[in-house]
Amino acid sequence: MSINPNRRSQELETHHKALEGERKIDVVNRLKTARGHIDHILEMVADDAYVLDLLRQVAAVRGALDATTRVALRHYFERVFAEAVRDGGIEPAADDLMTALTFLRQVD
Repeated sequence: MSINPNRRSQELETHHKALEGERKIDVVNRLKTARGHIDHILEMVADDAYVLDLLRQVAAVRGALDATTRVALRHYFERVFAEAVRDGGIEPAADDLMTALTFLRQVD
């Protein structure tokens, strides 16, 4: 039996929740930090900065984005996934979880 993943996602729509409160503030601040690093990287490139200094800043951006992902995923696990499972939506929640896990960065 083939299951339509879009239908399963629709089954969870009542559980979809946007970031709020401290988590939203945290995500916004982390993204602003990443944007600041990117602006600095662009200036460094324009100023012909040493490549290792440039790479150090790129790593800082990755760190800020990875931290943002962790905060958002924690929100998802606590507010969306857990509630869907509690309400009996195990199969669609598991499908949604597999999608969420694709957003984790693989460590090289």
